Amino acid sequence: MASGVRVLLGNLWFPTREEVVKGYIFVENGRVGFTGSSIEPEHELSELQYDFQGWGLALHGFSAIVDIVEFPLRMLGVKDTSILSRSEVEMLAEAGFANAIASGVTMPIAFTRHAEVVLSVARRLGVKVAVVSSRGVLSDTTGYIFELENSVLSFRDSVLGYYSDVVCTPRSLKPSCRILDLRGAGSTLQVLAAFIDSMDSRGFYRLLTEPYRITGESTGFIEAGSPADIQVVDLRNPLKASIIESEAGYWSTLSRFMPPDIVLVNGEVVYEKGEHIAVVLKDLTRILEKLQSR
Repeated sequence: MASGVRVLLGNLWFPTREEVVKGYIFVENGRVGFTGSSIEPEHELSELQYDFQGWGLALHGFSAIVDIVEFPLRMLGVKDTSILSRSEVEMLAEAGFANAIASGVTMPIAFTRHAEVVLSVARRLGVKVAVVSSRGVLSDTTGYIFELENSVLSFRDSVLGYYSDVVCTPRSLKPSCRILDLRGAGSTLQVLAAFIDSMDSRGFYRLLTEPYRITGESTGFIEAGSPADIQVVDLRNPLKASIIESEAGYWSTLSRFMPPDIVLVNGEVVYEKGEHIAVVLKDLTRILEKLQSR
């Protein structure tokens, strides 16, 4: 990924802390440098510029528990991966990160026996990750670690509550839920559209950005000074066409939970219209054959 590239997202709708607005998002040095209805001359010098002509929707990146190493194995009942080498587990993790990013999950949370591998791969790829682990198990404590002890979930010694109260699936939504568990769901965004009657899109948006607030990484809104973890849906795509004329139209369109066309992590474009920029995807068939033959 290129480093320090300035990005200008223009003429699109996005949520601030106060309201949904139409305007510009300027990204510099990994953070949102400016948002507004008009731009300054220096913003026009950005190396990457996108003009959505009013037909774009941006939102803060999501964070949820998703499959990383287990992504290629979901729903298959494969639990024992002990025969795999470290490099093979890393290849599975790369596929999981690619899926998370392409789904708009810019800070995936991994609940896996391969947490050390996940943390290592994330550092190498330059992407964000958090992990859930039993207290005192991890030797690598860098990054965001949610610790589990006696069924209680904590973050940096701040108790969040009982795991069963704090973490929920789309089928088990409750007022106490602060982290959504989407393991097994595959494409994170699209599965939520089936549960929109359980919680409106604003509620889902807040829940899907809540881990950013828990960790102190971000407020969960697109505003100056916040980390530029952003996803964009291009509404000019006929398969994603929609009309946004107000805040109500924004949230109604969001309720479709369409996969993003552009994803930024730490201000870098890591995914664009089917192209995985942060992750070089590798063929996994030999790994799957190895597991299959066991």
